[in-house]
Amino acid sequence: MNSMYQLKHNDLFIEFTRYLTTHPKFSEDIPEGAEVILLDTRDAGFTRFMLKSAPKTDRNIVFVDVGELAPIRSRVRKPKIVSRGAVKKSVAKPRDLKS
Repeated sequence: MNSMYQLKHNDLFIEFTRYLTTHPKFSEDIPEGAEVILLDTRDAGFTRFMLKSAPKTDRNIVFVDVGELAPIRSRVRKPKIVSRGAVKKSVAKPRDLKS
């Protein structure tokens, strides 16, 4: 698989898997044992590549247009800029563990 399209497929696979875990009813329309081919009709090159790479039979093949992806959000909370010295001090002394 073209390396650029492989990266895109990997991202779409992760996002689609996340979608299925939060929207399990969607998977009810996918037959058990079916091969899912992820498409992005907004990216004609990727979609052509995936269709060309897909098995030639439609038996037990499900094509899913992923639609639109929401912007990626960071999970980082309360970042702060620190000096090297402050970091060295914080990792040098053991932290107090609270029971």
